Amino acid sequence: MGKDDKKKRKGDDGGTKGDVVDLASRIGADADAAKPPRAKPPPPPQELPEPPVLRHDAAIPSAPKPRLLAAKPDREQGALIQKALTEESEKPQPAIPSPRGAPGPGEIDLVATPLPTADDWHRFELALRRVPGVGTLRTEYYRHGVLKVRVAYQGRDRLATALREGVPGYRVRVIGEDRATLQILVTSESEERRPS
Repeated sequence: MGKDDKKKRKGDDGGTKGDVVDLASRIGADADAAKPPRAKPPPPPQELPEPPVLRHDAAIPSAPKPRLLAAKPDREQGALIQKALTEESEKPQPAIPSPRGAPGPGEIDLVATPLPTADDWHRFELALRRVPGVGTLRTEYYRHGVLKVRVAYQGRDRLATALREGVPGYRVRVIGEDRATLQILVTSESEERRPS
């Protein structure tokens, strides 16, 4: 370290302590690069920002609250209510059209319950196909453990008798029968063996 540098540190040289020293020129850097960049003028003042756009994750605006009805409805309102009630009771309800027709000759609707899962339903259908005289099966619906199947049957006895004699792997109990429909309770043989 030279003598001049010691003097500058100690502050003996009158006022050189606070001066900016150009170190870049001492190590051989370009003189233009050593000059500090000129200060940029401050940007012009901006206008007020626009209000924020509605966000999709913001709170859902609520609907206005319904107004309270008077404790004693006036006569006009009571008359309107009575008129609406009588009109509703006078209109007959239209029949719901059903896409399903009645069973054809040699067909019968079979309603089987309980078949709690779709796997039980599928296994029962496969077992039903093995009953002698049973032809095509067409599933009408399966809901809440109840299966309705349209069965084409051609056999010596009635379908109820054939089902009582044996659906492989199932015990069948007939609970209702008419000309076009047969209702049965189904219990699989594996369920009978399980202890409850």
